[in-house]
Amino acid sequence: MNIIKYLLFAFTIISFSVKAQHEGHSMPSKKTERKIDSSQTDHSNMNHTRHEMDGMHMATSKQNTLPLSRIVAQQLVKPTGKRVEYDLIVEEKAVNFSGKTIMAVTLNQGIPGPVFHFTEGDTAVIKVHNHLKTETSIHWHGILLPNREDGVSYLNTPPILAGETHTFTFPVVQSGTYWYHSHTDFQEQRGVFGSIVIQPKKPKYKVDKDIVLVLSDWTDENPNNVLRNLKRKNEWYAIRKNNIQSLDRIIAHKALGSYLKQSFTRMPPMDISDVAYDRFLINGKDSSETIVLKAGEKVRLRVINAGASSYFHVMFAGGNMQLVAADGVDVQPVMVNHRLMGMAETYDFILTIPDNGAYEFRATAQDNSGYASVFLGKGNLVYAPTIPKPDLYGMTKAMAKMNMKNIGEMDINSHEMKNEHEGHNISEMEMSMMSLGLDSLNQSDYGILKSTEAIIFDKNRPVREIPLRLTGDMRRYIWGFNGKPMSIEDNIMIKRGEVVRFKLINTTMMFHPIHLHGHFFRVLNGQNEYSPLKHTVSLAPMETLVIEFLADDEKDWMFHCHLLYHMDSGMARVVSYGDDQPDTNMASMHHKHLKTMDDNKFFFWGKTEIGITNNYLKLNISNNKNAIIIGGDANWKGDYEFDIDYERYISQYFRVFTGLDAGNELFLRRTNTEISNDQKIIRPVMGIRYLLPFLLDSEIKLDAKGNVRFQLSGEQRLTRRLGLEMEGQWLINGYTRLHIGLDYVLNKNIALFSNYDSRYKTFGGGLSVNF
Repeated sequence: MNIIKYLLFAFTIISFSVKAQHEGHSMPSKKTERKIDSSQTDHSNMNHTRHEMDGMHMATSKQNTLPLSRIVAQQLVKPTGKRVEYDLIVEEKAVNFSGKTIMAVTLNQGIPGPVFHFTEGDTAVIKVHNHLKTETSIHWHGILLPNREDGVSYLNTPPILAGETHTFTFPVVQSGTYWYHSHTDFQEQRGVFGSIVIQPKKPKYKVDKDIVLVLSDWTDENPNNVLRNLKRKNEWYAIRKNNIQSLDRIIAHKALGSYLKQSFTRMPPMDISDVAYDRFLINGKDSSETIVLKAGEKVRLRVINAGASSYFHVMFAGGNMQLVAADGVDVQPVMVNHRLMGMAETYDFILTIPDNGAYEFRATAQDNSGYASVFLGKGNLVYAPTIPKPDLYGMTKAMAKMNMKNIGEMDINSHEMKNEHEGHNISEMEMSMMSLGLDSLNQSDYGILKSTEAIIFDKNRPVREIPLRLTGDMRRYIWGFNGKPMSIEDNIMIKRGEVVRFKLINTTMMFHPIHLHGHFFRVLNGQNEYSPLKHTVSLAPMETLVIEFLADDEKDWMFHCHLLYHMDSGMARVVSYGDDQPDTNMASMHHKHLKTMDDNKFFFWGKTEIGITNNYLKLNISNNKNAIIIGGDANWKGDYEFDIDYERYISQYFRVFTGLDAGNELFLRRTNTEISNDQKIIRPVMGIRYLLPFLLDSEIKLDAKGNVRFQLSGEQRLTRRLGLEMEGQWLINGYTRLHIGLDYVLNKNIALFSNYDSRYKTFGGGLSVNF
């Protein structure tokens, strides 16, 4: 009866806690241009169908020239009668960016792919030839086009199978700087991306040179293995970048109290970038080159962040730059000395080449782990200023002064533009944010962006407000919205004719660039009716932003974090109009896009410790809800244990398990029995596991004989490479056990270890290997 009381008490306490938490450039491609009779244009593409008109209102209370939606843009842009055609060949090719030859996926034999040039009013015809052994896809990022041309396999466009060719045809109803990339597996990380430049019929700015700069990140590692390492909580990437928040550094920065306060909420340390990259590139080059320009020439730089998971600070050594467009759409010109660009964002800058030199345009990774640059001009090289290393500890201290549970509710509208007011005293929070390349509480200071026109939606349109919390489990690397990855909840339902307003609340300690396919949205940045139009918006840790758009289209569109590994791990949804059937060629595969996501895919990894006195093995195969865990250890005295568990996650913190324990360990024998140490025992077990404050794992295990064991474990990096782990056990009416271990990381998969186990009363040590 005592055992039952213990279990009932433990289950009650943990269940109550669970409930409380739950509340809360490249070789050129073929290009042809030819005049066509506008009467031969595909009007199903050029003009919206009758049902698209149903329920439509005028977009604004006055005539507007901005691409508020595809329907609005089609009405504003007169066709030129030109078909502009390109061929795009997707194939594997060996590349060497870091001194190591790796197979990449190229477009027309280059990384990045070719620049596609159009004029608004043209018809784009792009033939994609897949020379891979696997399927591929191309998404036209930021382009307003018919749903079936968007390029997301199994959702609105069929996959381009191995050896096949797919032709995309769509009217060009906008101008600006855009890009394209694969939406299949990790092909974007491996090189499948390129740029798009669409000239307006009447250019607004006269420049001498128009230059496209595509920023990207490169890893020699197979991206699938990158994700597996992230899933297994391997800290090597942070160690390699010398960016890990270890205890010695926390103390040195006088941030211990703040760190403990954050840990109490089960929030892991802030991280700037998940991956350690081998190179950063501009237009596919890892070494600086000079673009020869004359002093006094006016240049338009079209900068595209095509990084898979890297934010970039961009700066020009020749002085301030005039920012004239964001995500392809003109904004009121504003002078900036630098800009933090999230993945998938594009910015257009106009600058004048100074005298006497070639001036560096530098793109520095946000975590300060590297940079790429080009020099503009002629003569001696003039370097851009160095971006300081991010002050993660200052950020932690600043956040600790705020309510960690409510910090995600910070509204940028109540804080933006503060640092522009005369006499403003910059707070510790703002200083810390700026050390990360941020301005005020808005990570890239969207507050300085103003639309060139007032945008006032028709008041007769109904408004749908949808709160979306950006959530993540860093320990298992599962991301989502409102606590759910895409495989569990994939649709956001909207209706044609509405103004849809998303309140984005970042509850994580990471930056997230959020992108909506096929639409522009207004970023409500405090500029009222002059709030800018964008297709991608970045949220800083614990930041809230509101975006809104005209729901004037049809069918299904992806909405996701553009950090590739976050999207693939669940931070994605389908914005669905809900009242349209898929095209005939998509009917048989519609919504199979979920099968391409990795958030519910099973991943396998293991670890073994081979050493003096004792040896250890652990194997894990898991997805977002289930895990099979096999573990065991043995010492030189003949003591051993082996267990296999099936574990089910009920919530982020709470899981249940059942399985078998085998061996001659004390838990199976108990000290008050007469079972010999040599007798082998196998016994069914069940129990619960719960993540406590301070990121401590707790466990209650019951075996078939009524033995109950409590366990508590945790780990902490003491220095950059040295880590501590501790585990304590208590068997009711039996023994207590303490296991203390140290590991010294040598590289991604190998470490030295040493430990003491009170059960064996021995010290041990040896080599630890991840696989």
